[in-house]
Amino acid sequence: MVYKRNKGGLMLINDVESIVGLSKKSIRYYEEMGLIAPERNSNNGYRFYNEMNLRQLKIIKFLRELGVPVQELKKVMKNEISLRECIESRLIKIAQERRNYERVTLLCQKILDANESLDTIEIDQYFQSMNVLNKEGFTMRKNEQEHKKQINGAIFSSIGFCAFFGLLASLLIFAQTQEPMPWILFVFLESFFVVPILIVPKILINRIKEIKKGEIDEASKY
Repeated sequence: MVYKRNKGGLMLINDVESIVGLSKKSIRYYEEMGLIAPERNSNNGYRFYNEMNLRQLKIIKFLRELGVPVQELKKVMKNEISLRECIESRLIKIAQERRNYERVTLLCQKILDANESLDTIEIDQYFQSMNVLNKEGFTMRKNEQEHKKQINGAIFSSIGFCAFFGLLASLLIFAQTQEPMPWILFVFLESFFVVPILIVPKILINRIKEIKKGEIDEASKY
């Protein structure tokens, strides 16, 4: 695919989104954090990205895919810690996560080996073992619960938005029946309320995709 560049070799955010694989929301979020600094057109406010910006965003996405926390990522990109220190820290955490998963695996295998059923399982023993993991901050359900909560929030926000604009559209229709205005003006005004409602489903679908990919952890604004 060929991406458009201006005479200075700069690109718009839509093309950067396609190349790097980060949403526009996440790209702007990293800009707000001061991790990238695209050029801005003073006339229209458009952002223009150069090769350095693309490289920075690729590094950011790569480190996030490795599981590097945002705050630690910020320190790396601002040279407060080295890449080596960042990766060494991540390896320590991965080792701990691996040990925790191994402990969960052993619990599951123990249940299978004992041929446990709902009637025979020694739940207090297993419950205590899982509580130890929970107290250490480990849970298998954390991401699932958080994503479900965020998806529900996005859905309810969308419903509320549509309900509000639908009410405004209905009030305008009612006003038209009481004191008719020129139809061209009526249609023009009504479009201000109807069009946003029509594009909400697309926005919601993209939002849910972002949440499932984990981008919501980086850009929590909706």
